[in-house]
Amino acid sequence: MVAILVVTHKVDPAQWGIYSAVYAAAGFVIPVAALRYDMAIVLPRDDAEARAIFGLATKINAIISVLATLVMIPLGGVLASLLDAPAGTRWWMLAVGAFIFTYCEYNIVNYWANRRKQFGVIGTNAVWNQAVTAAGRLIGAFTGLGAGGQIVAAVVGEAAGLNNFRSRLGKDLVGVRPAPIPARELMRRYRKMPLLTAPNAIVDAIRLQGITWSMGIYYSKTVMGLFTMAWSLMQVPASVINQAMSQVFFQKLSVTDGGHMFRTVRQSIVRSAVAGIIPFALLYFLVPPILPLLMGASYRPVASISVALVPWLYLNFITSPVSNLFIVTRNNGIALIFAIVYAAVPLTYLATRHGEIVSTVSGMAWCQTVLLVLYLGLALLVAWSFDRRAGAGAADAPAGEGGSADEGGPGEA
Repeated sequence: MVAILVVTHKVDPAQWGIYSAVYAAAGFVIPVAALRYDMAIVLPRDDAEARAIFGLATKINAIISVLATLVMIPLGGVLASLLDAPAGTRWWMLAVGAFIFTYCEYNIVNYWANRRKQFGVIGTNAVWNQAVTAAGRLIGAFTGLGAGGQIVAAVVGEAAGLNNFRSRLGKDLVGVRPAPIPARELMRRYRKMPLLTAPNAIVDAIRLQGITWSMGIYYSKTVMGLFTMAWSLMQVPASVINQAMSQVFFQKLSVTDGGHMFRTVRQSIVRSAVAGIIPFALLYFLVPPILPLLMGASYRPVASISVALVPWLYLNFITSPVSNLFIVTRNNGIALIFAIVYAAVPLTYLATRHGEIVSTVSGMAWCQTVLLVLYLGLALLVAWSFDRRAGAGAADAPAGEGGSADEGGPGEA
């Protein structure tokens, strides 16, 4: 946050908008660059099989990253013209492939660390990643590199995080030999990951990056820069903690037996809600008087946009840890339907409301807040239904056969 506040005095909103456009273009692909096989790393009972999935996910990520770079050769110019950006922007669009590979590979290694319960490594590495990125942002800003400096800083930050993972977990990765399972067999065995979870990830990417691109298309690259700056500033306080919490909770959900899921999910919701009250209240009340004093004059609208986002981000903070519940309980269809609604509402709102930017963002944020409240109720209902089915199965099973985690438990693919 400190680095970004310094950057706003050196990089104008239009340049930040160009950086945001490159990142958003990559963001459409990053969640599915490994075809969601990265999430399967935590599922097998056998570490050797998980290590084989790790290798499979990395290979798929590399192939898709190269293809994305090639696609950007003709498409980069089209995207730059949509934003009325300088001609040189089309060449910065080629950085999309580097964004995709480094960000996705970081997630792949994160899932391995999650499986090995190296949560301290995950948390400290997230801080290291942000620190290197921040340093790169400052260097890029003070050397006058504009959008290009911010793009390079983001990629270098992810690469530094990967290198830190290698030094902290390298021996662990080498020590576990991959199971001799053909890639085709692994893909078939865990085909539910791309078939059931990839559609949700694609829809979520369309929502997140579609909102960013809507700002550029319906308003301007400057407004795009202002919005993404506000989003970045408001996300940073929660992202490091929330990312680690989500990783931990995913692992916990994957081994939670039927009969305990509702309580686990309810405890997570209450814990996150309580933990977020003070930080988000402080943001809501302190951002308007303080942020304009810290930012460059051209970024002053960011304070109002940031406050408008607070209710939405607070609910997002609460829902993020429980979002994997639908994967674990095999209710991906329900999650997909909600994801489609959750994406369609803001994109439709932005397509039809082109008024003053702060009021537009506020209206969109409140729509998303209401939807996330409904999402929490849906998560509790799914958890309750899961426990009820597990209880019925235990009652119907012969003595000694009910409730076994090895018989159709949530930890299986």
